[in-house]
Amino acid sequence: MASPVADIGPSHQHHPVTDSAADSAFQEAQTWIEAVTGRCFGDKDFRGGLENGILLCELLSSIKPGLVKKINRLPTPIAGLDLDLDEVTFHA
Repeated sequence: MASPVADIGPSHQHHPVTDSAADSAFQEAQTWIEAVTGRCFGDKDFRGGLENGILLCELLSSIKPGLVKKINRLPTPIAGLDLDLDEVTFHA
């Protein structure tokens, strides 16, 4: 069986990303996350807004209610992560 990576055409191969393209992608993702969750990143940048995992858990809960059983909001690294991975389905 052929590797899925080998089947990727030239338009999907890795190309260096410019800073402006990355900034645009971060802004688009941030806008989408804010729209889906109804929460705002506030004065934090993209990475800072997602750093503790709370907003990511809220995003998962918005997409699939009940997936995240409890969001730990304590001010610690990866505090928001309390996810039952047995219930997550990954699609390729």
